[in-house]
Amino acid sequence: MSDAEGLQDTSAVISLPLIADAAALPDVPLISAITLAELSAGPLATADDGERARRLAQVQQVEADFEPLPFDAAAARAFGRVAASFGHCGR
Repeated sequence: MSDAEGLQDTSAVISLPLIADAAALPDVPLISAITLAELSAGPLATADDGERARRLAQVQQVEADFEPLPFDAAAARAFGRVAASFGHCGR
């Protein structure tokens, strides 16, 4: 990633339609395959038909707007180090 790129987590992607100032975002927002997986679970996690349709539309929009970065073995190991450091800090 360059300085102009920024990895968006699932919460940030869900909030994208609410962001009024595009300057608050990186020039090139990116997502990982994990974010797409979490968003894909969203429509299945509600019994409300209207909410399911809204979530499905959002997943489809994200799929059209982003090419997810893969989550590979190196990324999994990096996640493990970050998670462990949070644990050592009491978080």
